[in-house]
Amino acid sequence: MASYYITTNDAGVQMTATLTDARGQAIDLSDADSVTFHLGTEGDPANSIIEGACTIVTPASGIVRYTFTAANTALLEGGQTYDAEFEINWAGTVIRTVPSKAGGFKVVVKGEVG
Repeated sequence: MASYYITTNDAGVQMTATLTDARGQAIDLSDADSVTFHLGTEGDPANSIIEGACTIVTPASGIVRYTFTAANTALLEGGQTYDAEFEINWAGTVIRTVPSKAGGFKVVVKGEVG
């Protein structure tokens, strides 16, 4: 999963992602109950700054969308990089984190100009 770039205090910005397994195959979300986006301080996975529900856009193809709010991006510092991941929940008992590698993927935040 590539890095994602956003600016502090932006609102309504939609991040769309295809959730894949270790082989790069799309994960079928047809039976998933929910997908949650998590973003935290780089290198500190226990420090979650943003958590929010994703919209499952195309279940069979593993495509999800998370929409950032102004309240979300106000919590982020310009010039910083954060670790992010998606958590898939099936029937309340099976949970899968994507990507599965440590550190997830990166969200790079730039400050506002002016």
